Formats: sequence, structure tokens, C-alpha cells
Amino acid sequence: MNGLLLRMRTVLALAAIAGAGCPAAAERTNERPLASHNQSGDRPAPLQPAKDGLEPAPLSFELLGMRFRPPAGAIMRSEGTGPTATWILTERADPPRFILRISRLVADDAASSPRAQIDAYVRSVSERPSPSAVFSVKSRKEFELGGRPAGLLYTALREGTGEDEVSAVQGYFMLQVSPKEFVVVSSLLAEADYATVPALLERSFRTMEILPEEQLAAERVARMARGEHLLDGLDEEALRRALDPAPRDGALPAPRWYRISRVDPAGEAQEVGYMTLTVIDGAQGAANPDRKEQAWSSEEKERGLLARVQLRTLLDPKGESVSDTDGRYWVRWDRAREFWTVRTTLRKGRLAKSSAQLGIRTEPKPGSPRPMLEVTEVSQTTAGGEPRRWALPERGYLSQAEALLLPRLLPRADAPAAYGFYWYDSRSGRLAQRVDLKRALPDGAEIGTRQTLESPVIDERVDARGILVRRASDDGSVVELTTGEALLALWRKKGLPTQ
Repeated sequence: MNGLLLRMRTVLALAAIAGAGCPAAAERTNERPLASHNQSGDRPAPLQPAKDGLEPAPLSFELLGMRFRPPAGAIMRSEGTGPTATWILTERADPPRFILRISRLVADDAASSPRAQIDAYVRSVSERPSPSAVFSVKSRKEFELGGRPAGLLYTALREGTGEDEVSAVQGYFMLQVSPKEFVVVSSLLAEADYATVPALLERSFRTMEILPEEQLAAERVARMARGEHLLDGLDEEALRRALDPAPRDGALPAPRWYRISRVDPAGEAQEVGYMTLTVIDGAQGAANPDRKEQAWSSEEKERGLLARVQLRTLLDPKGESVSDTDGRYWVRWDRAREFWTVRTTLRKGRLAKSSAQLGIRTEPKPGSPRPMLEVTEVSQTTAGGEPRRWALPERGYLSQAEALLLPRLLPRADAPAAYGFYWYDSRSGRLAQRVDLKRALPDGAEIGTRQTLESPVIDERVDARGILVRRASDDGSVVELTTGEALLALWRKKGLPTQ
């Protein structure tokens, strides 16, 4: 077989991977509502009623050079990186009527077609009969879409007997990009939904467009140039404007408080946790809780911008188990060095288990003309390994502290603009490109961020100074500005721990 997608047995496991109908599993994924946000960095289209059952604005996949309008209300997550990346879309329902997996397929043959790929798949499965499995083709068609060959196949598989029987309908949509390359969408749905769901999916698939590589390359170059220009202009004065206003008595500014919640299937807001943020002028040593000030080296005494994030996440509805994170991010005023520590402690009763991350960006030195980034992970159960190291680009690199405060650093221009940067993505543990799209509002701005080129968009609303007001995070949670007093009262009312 030339390799059409995933074997049926693999796809049947997709529901478990996607965490369909399982809130705990959903919290571990990178999923988020699409909210009609264009992933390519174009200006988001205003929301309109989806009369055809699809999102009004297309969702773009830059790494596939493709965009299409997915079914309305779908949520998405990404897996893998670069050419091997895949995206999973599922309906926000319990249980969902469909699960889609989007990927690139490169055929073995120098020249292929959707018809040839479908024939090879059907032949391969049919020639490997199993005593407990029944495979059948429910429908297939080949057609042209935008002048490109396309194909659509639905198959049914029943496997097992009695209580162990599993049955599902698997769909394959293929659009040819080059003689041996295809964009493929596989779908999984229950047999009971086969009468209605395929029509919705076909409407969605038929909106697919292949974007010109020249257009994508030009957009990429433009946003990276815009990001480089922004960072080249950042100096001590610009960074100081991002600090929290300090009281006149010289005391530290009060932290900003944020509520973190998620809406459950019944439409009720459930508490996920809370966060505080403080941004001050500080010494590098203050970013390391393990170092006493008396022992600070000359480097640790250097001053710069210091951002501290404290986060508590509930691991169960009653808050009997929690995760506490203390993140401290420092960058020197001239932006030549940075340092950060992130310590996370899981607590349940008297039991506690901690892990930590340490990041250091050094200045260029003789024999090492490019700045180096080192990141080390340490936990109580695993000995700290060798630091991971990257030689950083000379321009366009965004520090962790600057990434955290980027809305405060972006220009206050009215025209929508996309900015590209290199940065360390802690979620994937790699140096990656990110994209930040800013669109001005009368009282602030909307910012859509893709933390990597594969990631779904995270939407933020900020005020006129760039202070975060609301964030729709890619785990389905919402972060909203509040006060410590209001949050304390809410948690007490719900019987959640306040110590």
C-alpha cells in the first residue's frame, strides 16, 4: 500500500487521544474553540451566523499551505512539529459526532492520485481479513476542487463480538497538492451519525484552498522583519514603560490578580485556578529563589526587568490537590542577557512533589560570537540532565520576560499587523517561531498569538496600556482580570481552599 493515512485500528484510538467527553483529558490537550480566528496571521473576520453549519472565516494551516472553513464550534489541538505536524478538530459536544485529523501525506510513487491512494487502501484492508472484523466501503467519489484532483471515501468497520464489539465509520478526504503530495483529512464518526454528518463535512472540505507558496513566503518575511524592527528599537526606556507603576513610598507595586475558569458542558463556570503578575525593576538574583542576596555574584546584582507570575491550579473540583507555580523572568536592560526560573509543586494534603526549570541566555563571547540559550529541567524524581542548548539568531529573538509582556511593548498603531519572533517555547521544549497579530480597538487591542507555527491561536484582550484583561487560552480556560478581594470572596463562596 502507498500509505493512505492511519490504519483503522489507529483511528479508532483517536477518540481516546482527543479526550472526547472527558474534561480531565481535555485539560491536558492543546485544544481551543476556533472562534473564527484565522491561524495565518491575517486579520480575523467578524463573527457572523454560520448558516451553512461552518465557521464564517477560514482556518489557515501555514505549514500545509492550506485553509478551509471547519464545522462551526469545533475545537482544535496540534500534535508534532514541522512537516510531521497534525491537527485534530472535534465537535464541542458530549459525545462529539465527528473527530477530524488533518495531515500531509507523501506517496511512495513519484506520481499518484486520490483515486490510486483510495484503491490501494481499500485493497490493502480487504486483503487482510480478520475472523472478527467486517470491513466495507460505504461510499466513495473522485472530483476536482479548485482545479486539483480530490477524493472522498467512507468505510465501515465492525470488530470484535458481543460486549467487545467496536464499530465506526472512517472517512478520508484527499486533495492533491503535487504529483506525490496530498492534504488529507481523516474523520471518525459513529454509524448512527453517518446519515447526517458526511454532508456537513463535505461542505467543509469543499471550501479548502491551497495557498500560493509565494504569498506565504512573503507574509513570513514581512512579519519577521516587523518583529526584528520592533526588537531593535527596544531599549531601557521602552522596557521601563512596561513596568507596573511603583507607589510613591518606594514599596513594591501590588500584583494584578486573574481568575482562571472554564465553562462546563452545562454552561456553568468552573474554577480552574488563579494567577498573579508583578513587573518591577529588579536584580537577576531575585529571579532565583534558591539564592540568598548576600551570596549574589556581580552578574546576579545586575538590574533589569523582572516579571513574576504565581499560579495556582486546581487538580480536582474541591481543590484537595493543587499545582502551585512560581515563575520569575528577568532580562537585563540592554537585552543582552536573560535568566528565568519556574518552580512547580504538586500538593495533596501533606504530600508535595516539585520540579523546576532554569533558563540562561549568555552574551556573545570570543570564540562564541552568537548568544547561547541553555534550559535545564530538574525534578525530585529525575536527576537534572545536561542542559539543552541553542545558538540564537542575531536578530528577532524574544526573551521570556518580553514574551510575557509583549502587549505592553507592541506599537499603538491602528492598522492590524502581524509580528514574527524566535523564542523558547516551554510547552514543546524547543526554539520556535511565533506569530502575534495585533488589531487595535477603541479601548485597547485584540492580540492573537500562535506560540509555534503549528499551534492554535490564543486570543487576548488588553487595555490601552497593553495590560492583559482577558485571555481565551488554548486549553479551553479563560483568564480574566479581577481583584484579590473579589477572588477571595468567590472561592470562599464555592468552598475552595484559600490558604
